[in-house]
Parts: sequence; structure tokens; C-alpha cells
Amino acid sequence: MNKQIVSLVVPLFLLTLPALSLAAVSGTGTGGGAGGASASGSLIATATVAAKCVITSTTNVVFASVDPTTNGNYDGAGSVMTKCSKGTLEFLFVAPSVGVTLAMKSPTTNDSITYGLYSNVARTVAFPSVTGGAKTTQPGTAVTTDIYGRVVVASGVNDSIAAAGDYTQALTATIEW
Repeated sequence: MNKQIVSLVVPLFLLTLPALSLAAVSGTGTGGGAGGASASGSLIATATVAAKCVITSTTNVVFASVDPTTNGNYDGAGSVMTKCSKGTLEFLFVAPSVGVTLAMKSPTTNDSITYGLYSNVARTVAFPSVTGGAKTTQPGTAVTTDIYGRVVVASGVNDSIAAAGDYTQALTATIEW
């Protein structure tokens, strides 16, 4: 199975050239005069388009300001843009760059805020975080996949008072085909 995280897109073109005869090129006919004979042959130009996918850009998942004293959902969104050879089956997943837990950390304290990533705006379907699963057929043009995030503050979930400040976690988007 192939994997790609970041790459450049180089389009491939299939070019078929018609066969040309010497007569057409030189303007000489097949008859009359010395050396007026000609011959022609056929040739075909061929190319193979490989199944390939690339991630062309990403947009960070950015959440609204989280108030750890008020229960509720704090939503955010980001995206990944991919491009694959037409008809290629691809699978996109997003996971923490280190570890397996979705938890943003403060760089100055040991506090963390857990969150979820989802593939739908209602935030009911978890975004794939591991290889495998259902694949999507690509149309051969750039496709933007939205990633919806949610921080929940409720009893037992992010309900301890976190230190004020910025929280981050590095994520890796991977495309397989």
C-alpha cells in the first residue's frame, strides 16, 4: 500500500502522434523523377499514468476560545486538500504526530484539553485516525476534505480548570492509495 504525506503534483499527458510519410514532409510524390520514391511507417506514442495521490495543502483545526468554567461544546474546523490520479481509490486519515490521544497541551504547564475530530459537521462520525477503512474514488481534481473538531466541557470531560494560555497538538494527515 502506498502512503503520501506531502508532494508536488506533476501532470502527465498522453500524446498520440499521427504517422508521417516522407512524401508529406519533403513534398515529394511517389512518382516521377529520379529518387521520387518514398516509404512510410507507423509509430505510436505511449505513456502510463500511475495511481498516485498527494496532499496539496492543509488548514489547521482551530477552535473557538474554550471556557473551562462553562459546560458546552467548543467547535473548530480545518481541512486537507488532496489530489489523486482519476479513479484512484484513496483513504485519508489524521492522527496525532506523537502518541494516539487527541489532547492539546499547554507549552508552559502540564495541563491538557482533550478533543475529537469528526468527518461531518454534526460531529457524530469520528474522522478516521488509523490506516484502512472505506476508500473514496478520486475524480482526478483537487478535493478538499473538511475536518470538524470539538472540545467538550462537561462533568468528567475537561471540567478541571485548565491554566489560561494556548494549547496545541501536532497532527499528521496521511493519504493512502
